Amino acid sequence: MSTQAKKDPGLNEVNEVLYSQINKQLYDPNQSAEERRDLRVKLVQQTESRRELVAQDRGDKLYQIISKSNVLFENVKNTQEAVLDSRFMAITADINTQKVKNMSIGQENEVTLDEFVSKIITASENGPKHIYRQRLDWEHLGKIATKFSKKAHTTDFLLGPLMVEKKQVNRTKTTRLTKNKEDLVRPQQLKEGDIKKQENETSKNVNAIYKILTEVQPINYFKFVTNPESFSQTVENIFYVSFLARSGVVGIDDSTGQPILGLRQVLNVESIEDVVSKKQIIMGIDMNDYKAIIETYSITESVIPTRESVQAVARGSGWY
Repeated sequence: MSTQAKKDPGLNEVNEVLYSQINKQLYDPNQSAEERRDLRVKLVQQTESRRELVAQDRGDKLYQIISKSNVLFENVKNTQEAVLDSRFMAITADINTQKVKNMSIGQENEVTLDEFVSKIITASENGPKHIYRQRLDWEHLGKIATKFSKKAHTTDFLLGPLMVEKKQVNRTKTTRLTKNKEDLVRPQQLKEGDIKKQENETSKNVNAIYKILTEVQPINYFKFVTNPESFSQTVENIFYVSFLARSGVVGIDDSTGQPILGLRQVLNVESIEDVVSKKQIIMGIDMNDYKAIIETYSITESVIPTRESVQAVARGSGWY
C-alpha cells in the first residue's frame, strides 16, 4: 500500500474495493515471484521449440506443444508472462500457415483428390435427396459441415489458382538494324607509300599551274584561281599558288587597285632579305565570296583546267 493511501483513508478504501473486484484467475498483481519466474522459464522453452516444429513434418508435435501452452496459460496472471505466451502463439500460427502452403495434395501419405471425392459421395449417399450417379445431397453435406464450421464452403474454393486468368503481356518487337556491307565505308588508312604519292601529286599540280601562269601572265589573281565549276578546286588552286609565292617565283601587284598575278625574277636569299620587302598571305574564301567573285568578274571558264576528282572506297570490315 502506498504512503498516500495510508494518509488518505478514503483512497485506501477505494483501493480495497477495486482489488476485491479483480478476477484473480486472469490478473493477480500479488502472484508470487517464484511462480512467475518458473512460468516464464517454461514459456521461453516453448518459444525455443519452434525449430523442432519447423523440422517436424506431421502436425502431432505442434498439437502437443499448443496443448501444453494452454495449460501454462491458465497460470498466466501478469502482463509480462502474457506477452511471452502471445509471442509463442504468433510463432506457431506462422509455422502452421507455412505447413499448409507446403502441403502437397495428391502425393504419397497425403490426402488424394480421388479419396476426397469418394468420401464426399459416401457422405451424400446417406442423405434423402441423393440420386445415384446423378445428384449429390448438398443440403445433407452442408449439415455435416456445420459441425466443424460456421458456414459451409462452396466447392469453387477447391479450384484455387485454376480460376486466375493469366495476364496478357503486350511485348513490342524490336527490329535490329542491319547494315548493308556494300554501302559501308570506313576511313582510308594511309600508308607511307600513299603519303609519298600525295606529295608527288601536289608537286605535279604546282608545276602544272606554274606552266599555265607563264603562258597567261600577267592576269587577275581571282580570274586565275577561280574555277566556276568547283568550289573545292578553287580552294586547291589558291593553296597551290601560295606554294609558288612562298618559293618566290610569283608575286601579286596591287598598284592598279586589282590583284595582278605574274612571274618574278628568282633572287637569292640574301638579295630578297636585303632589297625586297617580302610578304606572304593565304587568302580565306567561303561560298558567298566564291559566288561573288564569279559574278563580279563574269567568270564562265576556268583558266586552270578542272582536275579529275579521286574518290577512295575502302573494302572490308571495320569501324564506320
